[in-house]
Amino acid sequence: MLQRFPRLTGKKRPVNHLSEETRIQIRESQKLGALGQLAFVLQALVIGAISGFVIGIFRMAFTVLNGLGTNWVVEEFQKGAEGFLFIAAALIFCCLLSGFLLKIEPMISGSGIPQVELAQIGKFPPMNWLRVLITKFVGTLTALAAGLSVGREGPCVQMGAAVGVGVGTFFYGKHAQTMHRYLTGGAVSGMTSAFSSPIAGILFAVEDMKVILDRRMLAFLAITAMSAWFMVKHILGLPLVFPFVGLEPLGFLQLWVLLPVCILSGVLGTVYCWILVSITCFEDRLPWPSRWVRLAVPFVMVALLLFYPTVLTGFGPTPTQMEQLRLSIDFLLLLFLVKAFFSCFSFASGIAGGILMPILTAGAILGCLLSSIGQSAGILLSSQSGTIMILCMACFFSAVVRSPLTSAALLTEMTGDWTLLPVTLVASIAGNLIARYMGADPVYESLKARILRQREHAAPAAAAEAH
Repeated sequence: MLQRFPRLTGKKRPVNHLSEETRIQIRESQKLGALGQLAFVLQALVIGAISGFVIGIFRMAFTVLNGLGTNWVVEEFQKGAEGFLFIAAALIFCCLLSGFLLKIEPMISGSGIPQVELAQIGKFPPMNWLRVLITKFVGTLTALAAGLSVGREGPCVQMGAAVGVGVGTFFYGKHAQTMHRYLTGGAVSGMTSAFSSPIAGILFAVEDMKVILDRRMLAFLAITAMSAWFMVKHILGLPLVFPFVGLEPLGFLQLWVLLPVCILSGVLGTVYCWILVSITCFEDRLPWPSRWVRLAVPFVMVALLLFYPTVLTGFGPTPTQMEQLRLSIDFLLLLFLVKAFFSCFSFASGIAGGILMPILTAGAILGCLLSSIGQSAGILLSSQSGTIMILCMACFFSAVVRSPLTSAALLTEMTGDWTLLPVTLVASIAGNLIARYMGADPVYESLKARILRQREHAAPAAAAEAH
C-alpha cells in the first residue's frame, strides 16, 4: 500500500508510531537504494528470469503429467475392479509421498502465500529456500496428479519467493534470509509466472502483501515481474491461461445484468471463503489419531468421486471449454456445489496446494450457470457467455481474496482482452464491498491468523518437551 509520511519541519520525525512491519519494509527500501544501479537491475532480472523458468517448467510438467494421468485413470477404470485397485494403489502412493514431503518441510503446507507474507514481516522463521523449492514443486504436482482440487498458483508464489531468497543468498550468503526484498521480489515474479500477469503480480504485492511502494521498491518489483513475464511468455512460449474465444461486451441496455451477477457472485464468494476457513479450522480442532488420517481424507474423496470425475483435476471441462459447451442448468449447479466443497476439503487437509485456481474455477462455473439462465430467458447472447464468466470470476475472486485491483488485472491479463477491463473492475470492487458488508475477513488474513495461533500453541508444548 502507498504510505503517506508527515512533512518534515526541521526536527527529526519520530518513528514510534510506525509498526515493526513498516520499519522492516522501510529498511529494505533503503538497502535497495544503497545498491548500485547495475546491481539493482541485475538482481531483479535474475530473480524474475529464474523464477519464470522454474515455474514455467512447473506449468509444463503439470500439463504433461495431467494428460498422462487422466488417460491412465480412464483406461484403468474401464477394466473394472482390477483397474480400481491399481488406481487406489496410486492414490495411496501419492498420499504417502505428500505426507513424506510435508514431514521434510512443513512450510509447504497449503498454498504457501500466508507463510510467505508472514515471513515478509518477520513473523515466520526464515525458509530453507532450496528445500522449500524442491518439496513444493514435487508436492503440488503430486496433489494435482492425484486429482485433488487444489491450485498451482499459490505454490508458484512460494516457489518464486524461494528463488528470490536463493538469489539473495548467492549475493549475500545466509544474511539474505532476513532481506525481505528478495522474498517479496520472488513472490511477485512467482505470481506473474503462474498467471502470465505482471501487472497483477505487482498489484498483489500492494493489496495482499501490503508492500509499501516507493520508487525504489516499485522499480525492483516491476523489473522482476517483467523479467518473469518475458521468460514464460516469449522464451518458454506458454499460452494465455484463459483464452476465451468470444467476449462480446454487454450492451447499454444489458448493463443492469451486472447487479444480479455481482450480488450473487459476491455473496457466494463470501460464503465460499467462510466455508473454506471454517472447515480448515474445524479439522485443526479434531483429535486426529494421526496427521496421516487428515491427509488421507481428500484422497479417499478422490476414490469416491471417480464415479463423478467431473470435479477432479484434469477431468472436468475447463473454463474455456465451458464457454463453448451448451451445459444444462442442473448439471452446472451440481458441479458448482460439489466442486466447491471438494476444493475446501482438499485444502483443509494441509496438502501442498493453493486455492486461487479453485476459486477462479468456481467463479467460472457460476458464470456459466448464470449465462445459461440468461440465455434461456432471452436476456443474454451465447457470444456473451465468456463475458459473464469473467465478471463472475472477478467478483467471486475479489470476495474471497479481497484484492479488487489484483482481481481485475488478473482476469484481464489471463484472457488478453482489455476491452472488458472497466466492467471487470466494477465487478471486482463489488465483490470486495459485498464481502466487507457481510463482515468477512480476507481469506489470507484468516489463514495467517490460524498459522500464528498454531505457532503460539506449539511453542509451550515444544518448551515443555525440551525440559
